[in-house]
Amino acid sequence: MGSRGRAFTILVVEDHGVIALELEEAIRKHGGFVLGPAARVSDALALIDTTQCDAALLDIKLQYGETAYPVAERLCAKRIPFAFVTGWDREFGGRYGDAPVLRKPFGEAELDGCLRMLIDRMLHPA
Repeated sequence: MGSRGRAFTILVVEDHGVIALELEEAIRKHGGFVLGPAARVSDALALIDTTQCDAALLDIKLQYGETAYPVAERLCAKRIPFAFVTGWDREFGGRYGDAPVLRKPFGEAELDGCLRMLIDRMLHPA
């Protein structure tokens, strides 16, 4: 459960199975439920539109040349916090400048820290 005793659901958008499993395990360890994982933008958008989620972890670069930016846009419109999970070595300014970034490859401590940040943003929206 989250720190206020309320269960939370985190959408996972990740196209690599092993990484998706790592993210799922960490979410469950923190008391959350997993929505997905979605490996395509269309699947992620459908989940956002049909199922309630409290936050999301987004791999930026997905299969078939897709990026998760349309998913980030939809989450912003719904005021749902998210973090990027990426191997890209770039900064995210502008609209996404305040989104946490979990850099691949990551360790357990980095993943836990990212999830704590997301949970805090769920509990204390801006």
